[in-house]
Amino acid sequence: MRTEDELSGALRDAAYQAPELDLLAGVGARRRRRTKRRAQLFAAAAVVAVVGTSTVVAQGTFSSGGGEEAAATSTTTKPTKTITVTPRPQTQPKGTPAGKLWPQALFQMPAKNADGWRYRPITGINATEVLLNAESSFEKAGKIEVYDTKTGKSRVVTEVTATPGLKRSFQKAASTDGKNVVWYSTASKNGTPIAELWWAPLSGGKAKRAATLTGGDAAVDAVGVDGETIVWSMRMGGVFQVPFTGGTPSRVPKAEGLHLIGWPWAGDVGEGVNEGERNQSKIVNLADATVTKIAIKGGTKGLRCGPVWCVGRRGNVPFVQRIDGTGDKKQGFGFGGLRPYPILDRFLQRFGGVYDLNTNKLAGVDVSGSWSGVGTSSEPSTIIYWGTTKGDKPDKYWVLNLAAVPPAQ
Repeated sequence: MRTEDELSGALRDAAYQAPELDLLAGVGARRRRRTKRRAQLFAAAAVVAVVGTSTVVAQGTFSSGGGEEAAATSTTTKPTKTITVTPRPQTQPKGTPAGKLWPQALFQMPAKNADGWRYRPITGINATEVLLNAESSFEKAGKIEVYDTKTGKSRVVTEVTATPGLKRSFQKAASTDGKNVVWYSTASKNGTPIAELWWAPLSGGKAKRAATLTGGDAAVDAVGVDGETIVWSMRMGGVFQVPFTGGTPSRVPKAEGLHLIGWPWAGDVGEGVNEGERNQSKIVNLADATVTKIAIKGGTKGLRCGPVWCVGRRGNVPFVQRIDGTGDKKQGFGFGGLRPYPILDRFLQRFGGVYDLNTNKLAGVDVSGSWSGVGTSSEPSTIIYWGTTKGDKPDKYWVLNLAAVPPAQ
């Protein structure tokens, strides 16, 4: 590496390329080791410039791509410089406890389904329902279920099946519009990469495969749902669609080179190699092809925007702004994760707290154990969860569903 900027860029790219772990409490030491390595990559990537003998501390990262994180600290010392990386702050951010600020959004639920399979939350469907994967074994989804906070009960939506003849089939990110759930699975056949697009009605029913993508077309990076159509974007850019009933996939109009954020919104940067430093320059409403340019000020890197709010950094200092450049201010939370966009175009999250950009309120999250997780939806998930007791295999989860926070609260 010729410069520290190149080093930090490489580390950030490595973090973005780290595989989604989609971890569950109960994995034990293996989970902690893998999560620690990933957390260290993200935190190291947040160190944008280290000059001379300075010490840079990167505290905390946002998580919006899914999986669990464990507290970890790494210090690397060299003769002329020291880089101190703290992916997880040891003291939680101050703020009003989430249960007091948003009592309707915080609840407990079982950590396992009726078969004893561990739950892995995906996202909030609405204010009272949570979409879940039930894993029959480590990182192997067996069922998709819905937990209802009003009744305190779960129901099965569908079974997650693997197509015969495929190897290493693995269910990736899912998305829902409140009526249907869609997801993509990756696999291989005779050494060729495969991606399958699936859907099922939330009311319940057999999962159906809408399309099978092979080779380069299997490089899916996000998925969504538009009525009775599955939409997805590719790692190299471009958003495509196929009806639930199947057929030949087609490109969504005006979507060349774009990456799906969460239907109908898309941006012009991905999360792959060399993408971490790039700024998103526009956001596109794919439903009506409306393009909105984003105001980018000097020194900005890694800008990621929803329809209203953006997060980015200048040097090693994170900040937020609106897409028109107004509301620009430093933000002590920082950001990161595989999908580093504001949750619901409103919330920023890190271990121990959630910041509401619309109200400027900070909700403290009192995590009981050494880990917390975020949902594994394709778009930034509304779910943050952790065990009600310490240890890797809690009987219940605490769940904060940001979809249950009222607009003005």
